Amino acid sequence: MMTAPRSFVAVLSLLFVLTLSSSLPSAGRQRFNNRLENLANQLVRQARDVADRLERDYQRGLSSSRRDIQRFYQARMFVAGAELFAQMARAGRPDAELNHAVDFLRSQANFEPGWSSLPSTLDDIARELRFGRGNLGREPNDGRQDGRWNSGGWDAGRVTGRLRWSGRVDDEIYIYVRGDEVRTERISGQLPLNERFTFTSPLPRYPVTVRANRLRGRGRVEVFQQPSANNDFVAVIRIVDRASGATDMEFELIW
Repeated sequence: MMTAPRSFVAVLSLLFVLTLSSSLPSAGRQRFNNRLENLANQLVRQARDVADRLERDYQRGLSSSRRDIQRFYQARMFVAGAELFAQMARAGRPDAELNHAVDFLRSQANFEPGWSSLPSTLDDIARELRFGRGNLGREPNDGRQDGRWNSGGWDAGRVTGRLRWSGRVDDEIYIYVRGDEVRTERISGQLPLNERFTFTSPLPRYPVTVRANRLRGRGRVEVFQQPSANNDFVAVIRIVDRASGATDMEFELIW
């Protein structure tokens, strides 16, 4: 006898929550402008497009493997979660609740090529939650020179986030990340050039595990030090490229 997969049970659970969410109490104040609601609706539309495409492929018999079916169920789960988030945003729920919801959506999303629009929208939502009223933070700047810290003036916040850094690297450097500040230390080779970085939110001042993913360039990117109370919550990233000449490097740090 066929049994319902766990993901199907999760879908039913989310849909049940959606039914109840129509009675969500309002927080009593609208803290955000229309941008947050527009982004939430955009996320719902994008999620539905992904789910509908996967469903059409499944019905036409183009996708019938176990992994294909899993992706289909996962997409429907994400649609339900995105719809619930949109309802929470319209109800003016507190930012702590909305941030938790974004964290859940990140954990449920399957960021494969067909889902490429979702991470960007989730990042925009996280920024809007962090700053509100359309203040999306600062533009990338040139990083540091001579060991000086660059600060964008962001306050620490308990939100999941991402740092994206790019620059021209020769041999070996360390990158220190604290809050919304980035400092580069040359270990060997030439000084790094054309440094740019952006945050979706500052690195929190509480223990988190960070992970570095190289996006472009040769060489190796690794987490040399995890942030903790013992080091003032500073994450240290080590970039090593022993090949001849400099390389244009880009990586993301996520937590």
